[in-house]
Amino acid sequence: MLNSPRTVAQELARALAQLGVRYAFGMPGGVLLPLLDAFREEGIDFVLVRHEGSAGFMADVCSQLTGVPGVCVATLGPGVTNLVSPVAGAHLERSRVLAITGQIRSDLIGTYTHQILDQVALFEPITRHATLLTEGGFSDQLHEVFRVLQGAQPGPVHLDIPAELWSQSMPPIDCSFEPSSQDSNAAEIGVVRTHFERSTRPVILVGLADMAPEAAEAITRLAEVLSAPVMTTYRAKGMIDERHPWSAGAFGLSPVVDEYQQGLLAKSDLLIVIGLDPVELRPQWLPGWPSDLPMISVNSSTDIPHPVAAEFIGPTSTIVESFVEFGVNNSSSWVVEDVIQHVSQWTDLFDDGPDGPAETIRAIQRGMGPQALCSMDVGAHRITASHVWMCAEPLQQVQSNGFSSMGTGLPGAIAAKLCFPDRPVVALTGDMGLWMVLGELGVVQERGMDLVVVYLADESLSLIELKQERSDLVNHGVRFENPDVIALGSAFGGVGHRVRGVQEVETVVRDARDSGGLHIIEAVIDATPYRRQM
Repeated sequence: MLNSPRTVAQELARALAQLGVRYAFGMPGGVLLPLLDAFREEGIDFVLVRHEGSAGFMADVCSQLTGVPGVCVATLGPGVTNLVSPVAGAHLERSRVLAITGQIRSDLIGTYTHQILDQVALFEPITRHATLLTEGGFSDQLHEVFRVLQGAQPGPVHLDIPAELWSQSMPPIDCSFEPSSQDSNAAEIGVVRTHFERSTRPVILVGLADMAPEAAEAITRLAEVLSAPVMTTYRAKGMIDERHPWSAGAFGLSPVVDEYQQGLLAKSDLLIVIGLDPVELRPQWLPGWPSDLPMISVNSSTDIPHPVAAEFIGPTSTIVESFVEFGVNNSSSWVVEDVIQHVSQWTDLFDDGPDGPAETIRAIQRGMGPQALCSMDVGAHRITASHVWMCAEPLQQVQSNGFSSMGTGLPGAIAAKLCFPDRPVVALTGDMGLWMVLGELGVVQERGMDLVVVYLADESLSLIELKQERSDLVNHGVRFENPDVIALGSAFGGVGHRVRGVQEVETVVRDARDSGGLHIIEAVIDATPYRRQM
């Protein structure tokens, strides 16, 4: 018996499963039902979210943590517009995300207007590729979608599919592609060798482009061989163990900390940038080092406004290991004590008392344990947490930095727990960041997930309030009231806790981690120290 022809929906789901996709996130409409059924047939778990925005943020984090494309789904009109923020986020976080949207029948496009927008035009500026599937050309179009999705430049792709095409038959999608040839320039090695031999104060800056464990290991070896301090962007935390003696900490958001980091760079005579992308940096970092500082670039963005002495493109670990081989000839004058003293200068800012944000965050990490994954929301707490939450390995902590969107902490934690069900996961958020996506606790409830959600409670948009104060404006429009966390935990089938002080925070977080289920912890803080931490 001949096999029945497979449909567009079935082939799309099969191709995604072949790439390793295990989850798709979204809120379906009627036009998307064939795709949901195809997901079911291929063993792709469809996660029904409470808001399409969360679907996109979950897909983004899945992509970051696994290297497999994240998938999010939305129906036409308002479903699509709700997906714009997370797709824009994936664009600025450099994440491989496939956004699949439903569309009306092709014969109605241009005449029927109810709920209708030009969805491709909406997504074109915030994706690597956006296309409306058309009859007669969809095989080539889907081939191109998968080519771009797996291309050298990571980012989101948008696929808009009219209602009648889901059931059309099609041949298998070829989603296997040879990576483009991007070999480092061997002639540049001599330039690097010369700079290494001349340098007495090299510094390494690491960004988000390649956060593979192999790259982190190579960077650590290079730091040790060169006797070079290493700074990372917030997304790249853990690319050197932050307790390693050559780790100088993170840079890019807190102006107070950045003064110290830029002071170290002012003493440098060679800058090695690895995977650095200005999308993570504020204006004071464009550039944030002396204009005459020689720069060696490895897989870093060409948008960095600084001349490059030598540039390498290719596998990060291979390139950096080639540097290690001849780095022993350098004559660095840095000693470990220099870095320890440098770090102690800015870490003193985060000694903020038993209910300060920094000490509270340290207590949360102790309670969660060294293996925990942390999904951090955006807000004042994130700037502090990014300097005191210590990462021993890449991707131990995820956050939105290129896009810096509030409301990502809880969806990111749900995605992290789905990807790594056996690891402790905590959502670390501000109170307003949690209220923006509160409905997603329903996903945790219905799936019986073990998840710790901690929100730092100060009942204020503290970062905005601080800017308001510094502009000598009246305090207005930045304060709010929080709900009863005990009742909130119970409403979602979990347990709510209200705590204050590092001892109580650490104990309750540890107990929550060990007991399983959903725990929502309100950690009441004194927000005053934020004023000197940023």
